Amino acid sequence: MNYKSLLFDDTHVVQQEQKPAEKVEKGNQPIQFDGNFGLERRLGKNGEKQQYGLTILFEEDGKSNEIKYELSVSYLGLSDEHTFLYQIDRTSPVYINEIIPDLLADKLAYEAGKIFYPLVVETRKDGKFLSVKNSEAIRKRWIKAKAGIEDYFEGVYAAKYIRLMDERLADDHFIQICFRDDWFIQTYFQSIYKNYLKDLSVEGNLLFPNLEPVALGYKTTETVSPRTNHFGSIMLQHEGYLEQDETQQATGGYQAKYILSPASKAVQIIIAEWWIKEISMKKVTLKLFTMDKLDHEKLPTNISASSIEGLVFLDGNKTNKSNKGFWSKWF
Repeated sequence: MNYKSLLFDDTHVVQQEQKPAEKVEKGNQPIQFDGNFGLERRLGKNGEKQQYGLTILFEEDGKSNEIKYELSVSYLGLSDEHTFLYQIDRTSPVYINEIIPDLLADKLAYEAGKIFYPLVVETRKDGKFLSVKNSEAIRKRWIKAKAGIEDYFEGVYAAKYIRLMDERLADDHFIQICFRDDWFIQTYFQSIYKNYLKDLSVEGNLLFPNLEPVALGYKTTETVSPRTNHFGSIMLQHEGYLEQDETQQATGGYQAKYILSPASKAVQIIIAEWWIKEISMKKVTLKLFTMDKLDHEKLPTNISASSIEGLVFLDGNKTNKSNKGFWSKWF
């Protein structure tokens, strides 16, 4: 089954789902809810792993940049506080507009960014991200990586970058803030495992990285379909709008589809879109799809594509406006 084409065609337009004859018996079946119309993540033994392909497209003023890579999410078990622990690994190079970063500043950022993985995160039972749990391991990896970076990269720029990495990584709060601004983290580890009440719909305010600190969030209606889709999976629909106080003039919206395994409730697909308009229109589109049943499909890596000046951050959510690549992430 081609999960990538389940919801969108090449023009990013939502398609009508088609019924393959061999899958019809799995579709249109009543959802087996947990408790009070709830969804509960059913985890297996420690080490259970999900493989994904991820693309994030950033658009502003007619310009766009896309980040793309493969990753895995492994369940590590319960913490002492009975929260859930997961390990995230990047399992492919990171491609920006189909190329591996090749500008000096971007190469430096790319090598430094590797220290964050494997990343261990803590979530609530409902799936909501709480914190990074292996900050000390990240700092130790930086000490080892720094020696190689200092040998390879020379000049004032590299020296300043390394000094600032030393300063920032010494602050555990800074590491936490970095990943609260990570699009994958804040979308994948969302509060979706909860009770949806008799109407199968709840409302709440959701926060994402493109919001200013004073924003109230996206007032979102979260709805679960009462029956499986034609492929036998559970589908969640999010529809929201930007809610702000009287001092803010921006408008915005959010919509997403989460496709879950009917048995384990593991995420199979996420298609999400956010937009904000104030002076200019800014739009972010995230697509995540499982690789577990798509071993023959790999992310395209068109190395011949032209290099870019405006780099999307490897570990963040913004578009570079000063040709510094990942550099600006640390300021």
